[in-house]
Amino acid sequence: MQTYIKLLSLSAVLLLLAGACKKDFLDSKPMDRYSDADVWQDSTLAGLFLNNLYAGIPTEFAGVMTDGLSDELYYSGNVSIYQGTFLPSSLPYGITSMWDNSWSKIRRCNLFLENIGRLPASDAFKRRTADEARFLRALHYAYLANYFGAVPLITASQHLDGDLNVSRAPYAAVVEFITGQLDSIYQAGNLPFKYGTANVGRVTRGAALALKSRVLLYAASYDNNWQKAYDAAKAVIDIAGQAGYGLFPDYETLFHEANDNNMEVIFDHQYTTNFKGYHVHHYNLPWGLVPPGPSALNQPTQNIVDEYEMANGTMPGAAGSGYDPAQPYANRDSRFYASIFYDGATWNGITLDLLPGSAYNPSYAALTTGYALRKMQEPSFNPFDLSKSYGGGQNYILLRYAEILLNCAEAAFELGRTEEARTYINMVRARAHMPEVPAGALTREKIRHERTIELAFEGTRLWDIRRWKLGQEKLGTDMLGVSITQTDAGQRVYTTVPVLSRAFSDKMYLFPIYQTEMDKNPNLQPNNPGW
Repeated sequence: MQTYIKLLSLSAVLLLLAGACKKDFLDSKPMDRYSDADVWQDSTLAGLFLNNLYAGIPTEFAGVMTDGLSDELYYSGNVSIYQGTFLPSSLPYGITSMWDNSWSKIRRCNLFLENIGRLPASDAFKRRTADEARFLRALHYAYLANYFGAVPLITASQHLDGDLNVSRAPYAAVVEFITGQLDSIYQAGNLPFKYGTANVGRVTRGAALALKSRVLLYAASYDNNWQKAYDAAKAVIDIAGQAGYGLFPDYETLFHEANDNNMEVIFDHQYTTNFKGYHVHHYNLPWGLVPPGPSALNQPTQNIVDEYEMANGTMPGAAGSGYDPAQPYANRDSRFYASIFYDGATWNGITLDLLPGSAYNPSYAALTTGYALRKMQEPSFNPFDLSKSYGGGQNYILLRYAEILLNCAEAAFELGRTEEARTYINMVRARAHMPEVPAGALTREKIRHERTIELAFEGTRLWDIRRWKLGQEKLGTDMLGVSITQTDAGQRVYTTVPVLSRAFSDKMYLFPIYQTEMDKNPNLQPNNPGW
């Protein structure tokens, strides 16, 4: 029987390719599918196969956000995760889908790498695309390691007549595999530092170094090899000039469509306006800013709101901060205004009244935390234009230069290079118009705080909490929101209230592999500690 590879979301292109040939109806191939033999004999089809791998990159625009598993965002569907009440036999969808999606894409990457050599195309094309596939495979392994720790290392496509019961490789071995692949990609030089317009969004040599930096920073919290983490981050900084990397001048608009592919972007998931299945505005904008339907699924918590400094660089409530409980959102870090919808915030000329019962916080679609998510929303997209009802065209940034500076700062600090670390922290703060951390004042806690604020809602928070071993402090305490009331005189009163009581145990430092997979492959056992 001939194997067919479905090219998802590319059917229109494939129909055009297929339409050039007329055959007897009963002998014709499916019009939306091509055999594996067809794919590896045609560089256009092979290219479409690779493009489909790019389309499978996980993003925070897909619905429930990764930081909805942390202390930064509340999502009602994650209550069993917040309270630790789920079992390996009844895992929340976000965990099972990460496992399933990653393995599906890793298999496709392996298929590509096994067959690209057969393609009648130039050696340069085959080397370049093979390295792109190797990067994407490494990226999916990085996601698996974050969620589950030790996982099987499968570098060849599996078939039903082969041995499917692959054992788990230790976390350190997974890290070594990922970084070895990324080193090889960088050193081979088959990829450029930057693409022109035609290929923008494809993997670059800088993306390989940046992913290596993230993976080794996370690993350093477990193996204490901060030198490796430092070297990896510094390697990206050292090629910044050649690759054109730098901090984009404005924090909020660096995530907008008008500034897609700006100097800060190292690797992103490319989108186009009105891309079907791309409902990011529904997922995050509050009721009233979108047509009836899902809204504000990922809601910022008071926990993260309290992390934002005052504009003068002090924490709210600290001596000299100027914080006023009657106006809790005044004079805060500029990144607060770029990231969170609060009572009185503005959006496209609209002032948001979030008093319970208002048009933007009605009782039938109430905000549980009293906040909605602004960061990464596209202001030029009009959700009420039903002729373009899917989403704006802003890309989702997976790796950006500010993260590299923060990676290098953390690793440098752990190596005792405090002043170098302070330089990188202050570069990030300067872009946000925040005061410098003065000489002698940098601490581990300040570095972690800066990372929390700068990268808020970008999908890194849970992994940071885990590797810093702050689970009990950050995930085992109440999830907080704000209660908004109004006096007879019309004055708003803001009161911090518990939204959800949470429980944390050490087993939550890793998610379990779900029971169906454990039953299918006994070599995955034992499950992660505590599960």
